Parts: sequence; C-alpha cells; structure tokens
Amino acid sequence: MSPGVPSGPAEPSRKVVAAPGRPPAWPDPVALLRTALADGWTVGLFAHVNPDSDTLGSALALGLALRGAGGTVAVSFDAEPFQVPDGLAFLPGHDLLVAPARLPERLDLVVTLDAAAPHMLGVLADRMAAAPRTLVVDHHRSGADFGQVRMVDPDAPSTSTVVLQLLDRLGLALTADVATALYAGLATDTGSFRQATTSAAAHRAAARLVDAGADPTVIGWSVWGIHRFGYVGLLAEVLGRAGLSECSGAEGHRLAWTYITDADLARHGLRLEHVEGVVDVLWGVLEADLAAVAKELPDRGWTVSLRSRGPIDVGAVAMGLGGGGHREKAGFMVSAASGQTAAGQAGPGDVRPDDEERVGRIVAAILNQVRRHASGHSGDGPTGTTTIRVAHLAAAPRPF
Repeated sequence: MSPGVPSGPAEPSRKVVAAPGRPPAWPDPVALLRTALADGWTVGLFAHVNPDSDTLGSALALGLALRGAGGTVAVSFDAEPFQVPDGLAFLPGHDLLVAPARLPERLDLVVTLDAAAPHMLGVLADRMAAAPRTLVVDHHRSGADFGQVRMVDPDAPSTSTVVLQLLDRLGLALTADVATALYAGLATDTGSFRQATTSAAAHRAAARLVDAGADPTVIGWSVWGIHRFGYVGLLAEVLGRAGLSECSGAEGHRLAWTYITDADLARHGLRLEHVEGVVDVLWGVLEADLAAVAKELPDRGWTVSLRSRGPIDVGAVAMGLGGGGHREKAGFMVSAASGQTAAGQAGPGDVRPDDEERVGRIVAAILNQVRRHASGHSGDGPTGTTTIRVAHLAAAPRPF
C-alpha cells in the first residue's frame, strides 16, 4: 500500500518525544486522548497563525469528534481580529472557537494541528509551553522537535488525513461535519488533487469523506472559487510589479515573484487571508519553475510563500531560511529587523521607496538556497542574480 492514508487503522510513522525533565506517561496519541476523555480533561486544539483549511479543518474535525465523545474542547488560533477567514466560513464547528485571550485558565492537554514549529502558533506558543501535556499532529518535515507526544506522518498528503487515522484508531464517529472539515484540509493540501501528494490513498480518503457527507462542490467554491472584488484590483497591481529571476550556479531554474505590502492590503480593503492565492497565479508561469510571493506584515516583517513545479524542493529551501513545508509548497518568515533597510517615507496607501530593495534581498536569499540545492554547494557565498521585469511574458526569454 502506498504511503499516505491507509484505508484501515494502520498507524502512521510517529515519534514519542519527552519534554526536558518530563518523561512521557503515554505510549502514543491514542492512549493520551483516551485518557483525556476518560478523566474529563480540558483540551485546547491549536491551529497555526493565518489558518488555512488544513490546520483549522483538522482542529475543528478533531474537536467535533472529541466533543461528540463527551470531551471538553476549545479550538483557537492567533489572529487579530479573531475571526475565521472568509473562505473557511463554511467549516462546521464555529461554536468551538475561542480567542486566545478567552481560553480557559487551565488546559490539561494542548494539541497542535499542522504546525511545524512552536513559532507558527503565535501567541499560543506560550500556552503550549505552559501546558502539562502536549501532542503534535502534523505531516510536515521539520527540524523542530517539540511536543511530548508526536503523531507526524511526512508521507501523508495533509494533516487532516493524519487526524482521520487518529479518529479511526480512537473509534470515533465520522459524521458529515467531521468529514467536511477533513475533506477541506485534504483538498487544500493536495492543490485540489493536482500535486504530487495526490496518491491513490489520498483519493481513497477523499471518497470515504464524500461518502460520509462532505460536499466537494461547496468546499471547492468556498476555498478557491470566491474572492472579494478588491482582490481583482490588488491582483492587477501586484502582477504588474512581478519579476522573473534566475541566479548563477542554478541555470535553468527561474523564480517568478512579486510582493504585497501592508499598504496594498489597506488600500483594497483586504487582509492577508484574502491574498493567499496570488502565489498560485505565479506558480503557473511557463517561463519559471519556482514562484514566491512576499507579503508584508503590520510590523514590517514578511511572510513568504514558495511554490515549485520542478525538481527543486521548496520545503528544503524554506528550511534553509527558517521555515518549512513540502516539496511543492512551503514558506518562511522574515523579521522586520532582518528584512529592514532604512525606512523610507510614504503617505497613506503609497508603496514605500525601500519596499523593492527589501524584497530584493528576500529574492536573493531564496535564489541562494536554490543554487545550493541545485549544485550541492554547502556554503552560502555570494549569489549573482539576473532579474527580468515582466511587463509582457511573451517577451521574456524562455529557458525550456
């Protein structure tokens, strides 16, 4: 059977990890959650910041299943304001959601879903660190080894399919609401079943979830097909400033990139959650096999989304820059301090004069990692880059 989502209760690869000075009292996640249900623990289920449908769908699905078995649960994520992204409004279980500041004072167990490292939890990282028991459920490769007990399957197509395996082993009911939340995560993390993670096992899991009540049409339109009108104007602006870059030592690999400033978002009445699809537009550029979009945060840091359509593993590229992800989809963050040059002056809604310089440094760092992975070079070294400003793609040289 191919790796990913088994049709039966086979167990994914996982590792039991003890926090310093605190040996694990449970041999696996199933025993831990069974104890939580039997002893009436309050369980916090944490999604990562800027939640997508895999992290939030996984958290809500597990929460609904545990509550259905008599458990006490609260689902949370770090966002200001605390609200579900537009495209995820269809997810069931909103009554389980609790803002970080309103979580119960004591959480007997904290479970993280789809978070490859503690910093991805934002302010909730402190609540996890203070919890007496922790469980990590994920499918990301990551250098971060955190959590007392870990259920991590890098071969699974989504964290939601790891949760599906967990529910099978717990013997919990797969209701229509639970199936809807899990299907949303699976469809998202397989790129609507187009990416290399779309195994036969992924399709079997999808069929099972649809049989249980998930509606692919509603989920598909909600996640990918609907956007705000302001997004149309923003897309025109940010694609107009797109670049097409390659670096010496990695000939044949090109990066299509652009950036979105905090001022861009404010001008078009959008939030970060509304522009997650921009990188997927660049992902399809014929002349490039890599894509990146840098999105400015309110504190002047950046969150960067990466995509690959070729042999370069952007998960490895992102790990070299402090982030992580998968072969085809990954990301990392740049702090305001490390990404900042001398701040330029700008009026409301204007692009600051140093924005492109700051983004250029990010692009150079990405290309440096690409060169290292393409050539097997172990050092950082200088990176020579050539950038083509894309006004008309037809005029751009074609490397293939």
